[in-house]
Amino acid sequence: MVSNPTTVNYRLFASGYCTAHDWIVDPKNGRGKARFYAVWLLIEHPRHGLYVFDTGYATRFLEATRHFPDKFYGWATPAFIKNEETALAQLAQAGIKPSDLSGMIISHFHADHVAGMLDFPKIPVICHAAAMEQVLSVKGFGAVRHGILKALIPSDLRERARVITEGSVVSEKALMRNPDEPSSLQFQDLFGDGSVELAYLPGHARGQLGIRIHTADHTVFFATDAAWRKSTWEAGILPNPTVKLFFDDWAAYKATYLALLNYLQTFPTHRLLFTHCPETLTHIPSINP
Repeated sequence: MVSNPTTVNYRLFASGYCTAHDWIVDPKNGRGKARFYAVWLLIEHPRHGLYVFDTGYATRFLEATRHFPDKFYGWATPAFIKNEETALAQLAQAGIKPSDLSGMIISHFHADHVAGMLDFPKIPVICHAAAMEQVLSVKGFGAVRHGILKALIPSDLRERARVITEGSVVSEKALMRNPDEPSSLQFQDLFGDGSVELAYLPGHARGQLGIRIHTADHTVFFATDAAWRKSTWEAGILPNPTVKLFFDDWAAYKATYLALLNYLQTFPTHRLLFTHCPETLTHIPSINP
């Protein structure tokens, strides 16, 4: 690990939510409908500038799911989003324009993570190579099955993408495996200064990434959809097996699930967050679920 890494700042936001039955997350104790907020991050690096990590929902999700086959997506996870809740609107409230961003990091291309992408044209998109190849190749029912709505994906994605692969270069720094991490997880240094690292979290979606950020007073590991709820994850409760229908790799998902438990034992002081977990919302004062 790079010693004395540059520290950065980050803020968590939520742009809309979808609903689904709670037994999907907790097949043992789930009751009734649950809300799954679409949380994303704004990252401020002292030299490299502003980045968003994911974008949450945008109202165009509602438009994109009006017709078949994409309508099935809207039926499976009905979404609720207001114009003022979008990433674009919330950044504007903070005085940030799309052109102020240095880049956008996409954890995976499920619609609740990328519905706001079209609001941020021209800027570089950092994502995993496997995720990009999948989102560009699938279509029709195959896309919907993988949680992808093609209408939400920028037409120039390939031209703008800076993909994460072994030996690739992002922001002029080679991404290296960190030898100090538990062997079952791979972290790659985004800027070459130890401040922001991307984690490969396979299983839920093709090429899914998480992000670890070192601030002045703590380290946060935002593990996206590697688990949906921290309490069930800590209890070892896997989601309902029906999710195998749209997960990318169930065996890899379970391996990542266990790897994160090992991670928290190794780094118990790190703040581990998941995109849709109620605990994550406690770090967003404006949300009242």
